Amino acid sequence: MADEGIGPIEGFRSYHLLDLLRALSRHCRRMLDCEVARIWLARRGGARLVARDFPEGEAPAVEHRLARGEGLAGWVFTHDRPLRIDPDGQRPPLMGTLPAFRSALVLPLHRRGQVFAAVECLDRRDGGRFSDADLDRLEVAGEQIAMALDNALLYEEADRRALEKEVLLEITKTLSAPFDLDEVIEAMLKSLRQVVRYDAAALYLVNRKTLALEQVSAVGYPEGSDEAFGLRVGVGLVGWVAKTGEAVIVPDVNKDARYVRARPGTRSELAAPLVVQGRTIGVFNLESDVEDAYHEGHLELLAAFAAQAAVAVERARLTRELLERRRLEKELAIAREIQSSFLPKRAPVIAGFELAGTARPHREVGGDYYDFIHVSDTRMGLAIADVSGKGIPAALLMAGFRMSLLAEIRNEFAIRAVMRKVNSLVYESTDPDKFVTAFYGVLDCKNRVLIFSNAGHNPPVLVRQGSVVESLLEGGVAFGVLPDAQYEERPVALEDDDVLVLYTDGVSEAQSPTGEHFGQRRLEQCAVDLAGRGAAEIVEGIVQAVLDWTGERGQNDDLTLMVVKVLAE
Repeated sequence: MADEGIGPIEGFRSYHLLDLLRALSRHCRRMLDCEVARIWLARRGGARLVARDFPEGEAPAVEHRLARGEGLAGWVFTHDRPLRIDPDGQRPPLMGTLPAFRSALVLPLHRRGQVFAAVECLDRRDGGRFSDADLDRLEVAGEQIAMALDNALLYEEADRRALEKEVLLEITKTLSAPFDLDEVIEAMLKSLRQVVRYDAAALYLVNRKTLALEQVSAVGYPEGSDEAFGLRVGVGLVGWVAKTGEAVIVPDVNKDARYVRARPGTRSELAAPLVVQGRTIGVFNLESDVEDAYHEGHLELLAAFAAQAAVAVERARLTRELLERRRLEKELAIAREIQSSFLPKRAPVIAGFELAGTARPHREVGGDYYDFIHVSDTRMGLAIADVSGKGIPAALLMAGFRMSLLAEIRNEFAIRAVMRKVNSLVYESTDPDKFVTAFYGVLDCKNRVLIFSNAGHNPPVLVRQGSVVESLLEGGVAFGVLPDAQYEERPVALEDDDVLVLYTDGVSEAQSPTGEHFGQRRLEQCAVDLAGRGAAEIVEGIVQAVLDWTGERGQNDDLTLMVVKVLAE
C-alpha cells in the first residue's frame, strides 16, 4: 500500500532513521487502519527498547522506553513470535506498564537471525479485531521494513563513528599546538557535545596534597551551585570515580546515594577517570536531564576524551614545573610521558605461544609504538609502528594513529580494510612531510596462522626450525604518503618452535662506534642464535646484542621489539 505518494516500502530505504520511523509508523497505521503504530528498536546492547510517537504537525516526537521483556513489544522480543490480542480475548502474562488498548497486533522484525525491532499496532479504528489478513499484510511488509531499518541503522552507525573519529583527531591536532589548558578543555567540551548529548559537564583534577577535587571547567550548572563542587576523593559520584579509578554510568541519580545534587534537573550521569601511568589525576563528568541517557558506547567515547584530557592536563602540569629548564628538556619529558602511556604494561598469556615486547627509549623521544590487541578469544592483534620525526609532535601523531587503528580494529574489518582506512585518516590529519610506518597482523591462536600487512615498516623476521629466515614484506606504502593507497594481506602458517621478531629502525640502524649499522642480516643471525630460548630471553638477547654493538656510543634511537614464539603442541 502506498503512503502519501511515497510509493512502496522500498522507497523508505534512503530515509534517515527518525524520518524513516515517522514514515513507517504512518504507513503501518494506514495499512491496518489502526489508531497507533509504533516501531520499537533494541538499544543499549539490546537491554532497552525505544519507540517514538510522531504527532501531526510540528510537535516533537514523544519517546517511549521499556526494558527488553516489558510491554507488548517486550513479550514479542522475548518469545520471537507475533502477538495478537482481540478486544475480548485473553491476554498473555505481560510485564511492566501497559498502554490502554482494546486490540493489538505486534510483529517481531529480524536482522541476521536476531530480533532487533518490533512493529506494534493498537486499536483498529472500526473497534474490531485484527484479522488474519491484517497479520499477513504486516508480515509481508515486515520484511521490507526490517531491511529499511537495518540500512538506516547502519548509516547512522557509520555517520556516528565517522563523526567521533573526526572530533577525536581534531582534538589530537589541537594538543599538538601551543595551548592554554582552559582553552583546550573548553574546546574538548564543545567537541564532545557533537557526539554525546549532555546538559551539564565538568572536569575535575585531584589535588595531590589535599585530595580535594578541584573544578577546572564546567558548563550547564546554575549559579550558586559552587558549594556542591566542594568534593573530596571518595565523596559523590565524581569522588567515587577519583578514588576507584573506575568509570560509572548512573541511569537514575535519584536511586544512587552517591550523587551530590548540584542540578535539580539532572536525571542520569556519566563519569570517567583521567588516568596517567595508572594514577587517577581527575574526572570527566557528564549529566543529562533525561533518565537512562547514557550507555557503554557513550562511556567508551568519554574515556577517549578523558585520555586526551589527561594528556592535556599532564602536559600543562609538567610545563609549569619545568618553566626554568630548557624548552627541549620540557618537550622530551612530556613526550616520554605520552609515549609510555600507550605501551603495554605486560605481554598477554596465550596457550601455545610466548609473547614478549619492550620499548627502551632513547634520550631523544621518537614515535615508536607496539601493542598486543585483543581481537577475540582466539585472535590477538600484533601492531608495531614508527612515526617520522621526534618529540611531542611525533608522540601526538602516534596517539592519533593508535586511536584510529584501535577504532578500525573494533569494526572488525578485514586487515586490508583496516590498513586502508587508517592510511586515509593519517593522510588527512597530518602534514605532507609526516608519515607512519607500521606492521599489523592478527595471530589466529587456534589455527596457528598469522595474517598480516606491512605498511612500509621494517620487515619482521620469521625464523623457522631454528635456521630458515623469512621476511614479512607484503602490504603497501607507509601511512600518510598516498591518499588512496591499497594494501594486500598475507597469511603465514606457523609451526612448532617458529620465532617471529618485530622491530623498529632503532634496532637495525643502531650504530657502532665507527658508524656502521647493526643491520638486518646481523639481526637475523642474532634471532637464529637465540631461537631456542623463551620469548622474553630472545628480546633481552637482541637488546643486549644491539647495546654491545653500539658500545660507548650508546643508543641513537628507541629500541622497540616484539617477539612471538610458537610452542610445541
